[in-house]
Amino acid sequence: MISFSTLIGIAAGVGLFVFAIYTSTDNYLIFISVASAMMVIGSTFAASLISFSFGEVMHAIRAMSETLLASQCTQKHLQKWVKRFMELSNIYRDGGISALEDSVTKKEMRNRFFALGMELLSNGYKHADIRTIMTDAMDSHWQRQSLESKILNTMGVYAPGFGMVGTIVGLIIMLDSMGDDMANLGKGLALALITTLYGVLLANLLFKPTASHVTEKQEQEYFLHQLMMDGFVMLVDKKDAVLIQDRLNAFVHPRRRYIVEESEG
Repeated sequence: MISFSTLIGIAAGVGLFVFAIYTSTDNYLIFISVASAMMVIGSTFAASLISFSFGEVMHAIRAMSETLLASQCTQKHLQKWVKRFMELSNIYRDGGISALEDSVTKKEMRNRFFALGMELLSNGYKHADIRTIMTDAMDSHWQRQSLESKILNTMGVYAPGFGMVGTIVGLIIMLDSMGDDMANLGKGLALALITTLYGVLLANLLFKPTASHVTEKQEQEYFLHQLMMDGFVMLVDKKDAVLIQDRLNAFVHPRRRYIVEESEG
Protein backbone atom coordinates (compact mmCIF):
# COMPACT_ATOMS: atom_id res chain seq x y z
CA MET A 1 0.00 0.00 0.00
CA ILE A 2 1.35 3.43 -1.00
CA SER A 3 2.05 6.07 1.64
CA PHE A 4 0.09 9.09 0.40
CA SER A 5 1.96 11.52 2.64
CA THR A 6 5.28 10.46 1.12
CA LEU A 7 3.83 10.56 -2.39
CA ILE A 8 2.41 14.04 -1.81
CA GLY A 9 5.73 15.23 -0.39
CA ILE A 10 7.69 13.99 -3.40
CA ALA A 11 5.15 15.42 -5.85
CA ALA A 12 5.15 18.79 -4.06
CA GLY A 13 8.95 19.01 -3.90
CA VAL A 14 9.50 18.09 -7.53
CA GLY A 15 6.48 20.09 -8.68
CA LEU A 16 7.60 23.30 -7.00
CA PHE A 17 11.10 22.91 -8.46
CA VAL A 18 9.74 22.36 -11.97
CA PHE A 19 7.30 25.26 -11.57
CA ALA A 20 10.10 27.60 -10.51
CA ILE A 21 12.10 26.66 -13.62
CA TYR A 22 9.07 26.91 -15.90
CA THR A 23 8.20 30.42 -14.73
CA SER A 24 11.80 31.69 -14.76
CA THR A 25 13.24 30.65 -18.12
CA ASP A 26 12.41 29.28 -21.55
CA ASN A 27 15.64 27.29 -21.75
CA TYR A 28 14.54 24.23 -19.75
CA LEU A 29 17.13 21.88 -21.20
CA ILE A 30 19.95 23.73 -19.48
CA PHE A 31 18.88 22.02 -16.24
CA ILE A 32 19.34 18.55 -17.74
CA SER A 33 22.81 17.02 -17.80
CA VAL A 34 23.28 13.26 -17.82
CA ALA A 35 27.03 13.62 -17.20
CA SER A 36 26.45 15.79 -14.12
CA ALA A 37 23.86 13.38 -12.73
CA MET A 38 26.16 10.40 -13.27
CA MET A 39 29.05 12.20 -11.59
CA VAL A 40 27.05 13.06 -8.46
CA ILE A 41 25.18 9.75 -8.14
CA GLY A 42 28.18 7.59 -9.07
CA SER A 43 30.59 9.39 -6.77
CA THR A 44 28.12 9.33 -3.87
CA PHE A 45 27.59 5.60 -4.34
CA ALA A 46 31.34 4.96 -4.62
CA ALA A 47 32.10 6.91 -1.45
CA SER A 48 29.35 5.02 0.37
CA LEU A 49 30.95 1.71 -0.66
CA ILE A 50 34.23 2.92 0.81
CA SER A 51 32.49 3.79 4.08
CA PHE A 52 30.24 0.72 4.34
CA SER A 53 30.01 -2.80 2.93
CA PHE A 54 28.24 -3.47 -0.37
CA GLY A 55 25.46 -5.43 1.32
CA GLU A 56 24.78 -2.68 3.86
CA VAL A 57 24.58 -0.03 1.12
CA MET A 58 22.16 -2.22 -0.88
CA HIS A 59 19.96 -2.67 2.21
CA ALA A 60 19.91 1.10 2.69
CA ILE A 61 18.94 1.68 -0.95
CA ARG A 62 16.18 -0.90 -0.64
CA ALA A 63 14.93 0.84 2.52
CA MET A 64 14.97 4.09 0.58
CA SER A 65 12.83 2.56 -2.17
CA GLU A 66 10.36 1.27 0.44
CA THR A 67 9.61 4.77 1.74
CA LEU A 68 6.71 4.91 -0.73
CA LEU A 69 5.06 2.06 1.14
CA ALA A 70 2.75 2.87 4.04
CA SER A 71 3.89 1.84 7.51
CA GLN A 72 2.32 -1.26 9.03
CA CYS A 73 2.82 0.06 12.56
CA THR A 74 0.32 2.90 12.83
CA GLN A 75 -1.89 3.39 15.89
CA LYS A 76 -4.70 1.67 14.00
CA HIS A 77 -2.50 -1.39 13.42
CA LEU A 78 -1.45 -1.46 17.08
CA GLN A 79 -5.11 -1.39 18.10
CA LYS A 80 -5.84 -4.34 15.81
CA TRP A 81 -2.99 -6.33 17.35
CA VAL A 82 -4.35 -5.72 20.86
CA LYS A 83 -7.68 -7.14 19.75
CA ARG A 84 -5.95 -10.05 17.98
CA PHE A 85 -3.94 -11.08 21.03
CA MET A 86 -7.12 -11.07 23.11
CA GLU A 87 -8.67 -13.45 20.56
CA LEU A 88 -5.56 -15.64 20.55
CA SER A 89 -5.64 -15.77 24.34
CA ASN A 90 -9.17 -17.21 24.36
CA ILE A 91 -8.28 -19.70 21.61
CA TYR A 92 -5.12 -20.86 23.41
CA ARG A 93 -6.85 -21.27 26.77
CA ASP A 94 -9.71 -23.27 25.27
CA GLY A 95 -7.99 -25.35 22.58
CA GLY A 96 -4.27 -25.38 23.36
CA ILE A 97 -1.35 -24.86 21.00
CA SER A 98 -2.84 -26.83 18.09
CA ALA A 99 -5.96 -24.65 18.03
CA LEU A 100 -3.79 -21.54 18.28
CA GLU A 101 -1.61 -22.60 15.32
CA ASP A 102 -4.68 -23.35 13.22
CA SER A 103 -6.18 -19.92 13.94
CA VAL A 104 -3.13 -17.95 12.82
CA THR A 105 -3.38 -16.64 9.26
CA LYS A 106 -0.70 -16.69 6.55
CA LYS A 107 -0.71 -12.89 6.53
CA GLU A 108 0.10 -12.80 10.24
CA MET A 109 2.92 -15.30 9.78
CA ARG A 110 4.51 -13.05 7.16
CA ASN A 111 5.36 -10.75 10.04
CA ARG A 112 8.74 -12.17 11.05
CA PHE A 113 8.54 -11.01 14.65
CA PHE A 114 5.08 -12.55 15.12
CA ALA A 115 6.28 -15.74 13.43
CA LEU A 116 9.21 -15.88 15.86
CA GLY A 117 6.84 -15.59 18.83
CA MET A 118 4.64 -18.38 17.46
CA GLU A 119 7.68 -20.60 16.94
CA LEU A 120 8.89 -20.05 20.50
CA LEU A 121 5.42 -20.70 21.88
CA SER A 122 5.06 -23.89 19.82
CA ASN A 123 8.47 -25.12 21.03
CA GLY A 124 7.34 -24.89 24.65
CA TYR A 125 9.55 -22.04 25.88
CA LYS A 126 8.65 -20.38 29.17
CA HIS A 127 7.82 -16.70 29.39
CA ALA A 128 11.31 -15.66 30.61
CA ASP A 129 13.01 -17.36 27.65
CA ILE A 130 10.48 -15.91 25.21
CA ARG A 131 11.12 -12.41 26.54
CA THR A 132 14.90 -12.84 26.32
CA ILE A 133 14.93 -14.23 22.78
CA MET A 134 12.42 -11.73 21.42
CA THR A 135 14.23 -8.84 23.12
CA ASP A 136 17.48 -9.90 21.43
CA ALA A 137 15.68 -10.12 18.08
CA MET A 138 14.13 -6.69 18.61
CA ASP A 139 17.51 -5.14 19.50
CA SER A 140 19.26 -6.64 16.46
CA HIS A 141 16.47 -5.41 14.19
CA TRP A 142 16.85 -1.93 15.71
CA GLN A 143 20.59 -1.95 15.04
CA ARG A 144 20.13 -3.00 11.40
CA GLN A 145 17.62 -0.23 10.74
CA SER A 146 19.80 2.32 12.55
CA LEU A 147 22.61 1.45 10.16
CA GLU A 148 20.31 1.97 7.17
CA SER A 149 19.38 5.49 8.28
CA LYS A 150 23.03 6.22 9.04
CA ILE A 151 24.06 5.21 5.50
CA LEU A 152 21.33 7.37 3.94
CA ASN A 153 22.34 10.34 6.07
CA THR A 154 25.94 9.78 5.01
CA MET A 155 24.85 9.82 1.36
CA GLY A 156 23.08 13.10 2.11
CA VAL A 157 26.41 14.52 3.28
CA TYR A 158 28.39 13.18 0.32
CA ALA A 159 26.03 14.30 -2.48
CA PRO A 160 26.44 18.11 -2.12
CA GLY A 161 30.19 17.67 -1.73
CA PHE A 162 30.51 15.74 -4.96
CA GLY A 163 28.19 18.26 -6.60
CA MET A 164 30.74 20.92 -5.73
CA VAL A 165 33.54 18.72 -7.05
CA GLY A 166 31.64 18.42 -10.34
CA THR A 167 31.25 22.19 -10.47
CA ILE A 168 34.99 22.68 -9.97
CA VAL A 169 35.74 20.15 -12.70
CA GLY A 170 33.30 21.96 -15.01
CA LEU A 171 34.91 25.32 -14.26
CA ILE A 172 38.38 24.00 -14.99
CA ILE A 173 37.24 22.57 -18.33
CA MET A 174 35.37 25.78 -19.17
CA LEU A 175 38.32 28.07 -18.38
CA ASP A 176 40.75 25.85 -20.24
CA SER A 177 38.65 25.83 -23.43
CA MET A 178 37.54 29.45 -23.27
CA GLY A 179 40.78 31.13 -24.33
CA ASP A 180 40.26 34.80 -25.13
CA ASP A 181 36.56 34.38 -25.94
CA MET A 182 34.49 35.70 -22.99
CA ALA A 183 31.13 35.39 -24.79
CA ASN A 184 30.36 31.90 -23.50
CA LEU A 185 31.46 32.53 -19.91
CA GLY A 186 27.93 32.85 -18.51
CA LYS A 187 26.63 29.77 -20.31
CA GLY A 188 29.64 27.69 -19.32
CA LEU A 189 29.34 28.77 -15.68
CA ALA A 190 25.65 27.84 -15.63
CA LEU A 191 26.44 24.36 -16.93
CA ALA A 192 29.22 23.91 -14.37
CA LEU A 193 26.86 24.75 -11.50
CA ILE A 194 24.36 21.99 -12.43
CA THR A 195 26.29 19.33 -10.51
CA THR A 196 26.01 21.39 -7.32
CA LEU A 197 22.28 21.72 -7.95
CA TYR A 198 21.93 17.95 -8.41
CA GLY A 199 23.92 17.24 -5.26
CA VAL A 200 21.82 19.58 -3.11
CA LEU A 201 18.56 18.22 -4.52
CA LEU A 202 19.56 14.61 -3.95
CA ALA A 203 20.62 15.34 -0.38
CA ASN A 204 17.60 17.40 0.68
CA LEU A 205 14.85 15.80 -1.39
CA LEU A 206 15.94 12.14 -1.33
CA PHE A 207 18.69 10.94 1.02
CA LYS A 208 18.01 12.94 4.19
CA PRO A 209 14.18 12.71 4.06
CA THR A 210 14.29 8.96 3.47
CA ALA A 211 16.76 8.56 6.35
CA SER A 212 14.27 10.32 8.61
CA HIS A 213 11.49 8.11 7.23
CA VAL A 214 13.47 4.95 8.03
CA THR A 215 14.02 6.22 11.58
CA GLU A 216 10.31 6.95 11.97
CA LYS A 217 9.39 3.44 10.82
CA GLN A 218 11.96 2.04 13.22
CA GLU A 219 10.37 3.86 16.16
CA GLN A 220 6.90 2.69 15.14
CA GLU A 221 8.06 -0.92 14.83
CA TYR A 222 9.63 -0.68 18.29
CA PHE A 223 6.18 -0.24 19.86
CA LEU A 224 4.72 -3.04 17.74
CA HIS A 225 7.50 -5.47 18.65
CA GLN A 226 7.21 -4.68 22.33
CA LEU A 227 3.46 -5.18 22.10
CA MET A 228 3.92 -8.58 20.43
CA MET A 229 6.59 -9.66 22.89
CA ASP A 230 4.41 -8.89 25.90
CA GLY A 231 1.48 -10.52 24.11
CA PHE A 232 3.30 -13.82 23.69
CA VAL A 233 4.66 -13.69 27.25
CA MET A 234 1.08 -13.42 28.54
CA LEU A 235 -0.16 -16.04 26.09
CA VAL A 236 2.26 -18.66 27.39
CA ASP A 237 1.04 -17.96 30.95
CA LYS A 238 -2.59 -18.13 29.71
CA LYS A 239 -3.46 -14.74 31.12
CA ASP A 240 -7.02 -13.46 30.98
CA ALA A 241 -8.03 -11.53 27.86
CA VAL A 242 -8.97 -8.44 29.88
CA LEU A 243 -5.50 -8.35 31.46
CA ILE A 244 -3.96 -8.67 28.00
CA GLN A 245 -6.12 -5.78 26.79
CA ASP A 246 -5.08 -3.51 29.66
CA ARG A 247 -1.41 -4.44 29.39
CA LEU A 248 -1.08 -4.10 25.61
CA ASN A 249 -3.09 -0.88 25.45
CA ALA A 250 -0.10 0.77 27.15
CA PHE A 251 1.62 0.74 23.73
CA VAL A 252 -1.31 2.45 21.98
CA HIS A 253 -2.15 6.15 22.00
CA PRO A 254 -4.85 6.78 24.64
CA ARG A 255 -7.32 7.89 21.98
CA ARG A 256 -6.85 4.71 19.94
CA ARG A 257 -6.79 2.11 22.71
CA TYR A 258 -8.89 -0.98 22.13
CA ILE A 259 -11.78 -1.41 24.54
CA VAL A 260 -14.15 -4.39 24.35
CA GLU A 261 -17.68 -3.25 23.65
CA GLU A 262 -20.51 -4.80 25.61
CA SER A 263 -21.82 -6.46 22.45
CA GLU A 264 -18.46 -8.17 22.05
CA GLY A 265 -18.25 -9.39 25.60
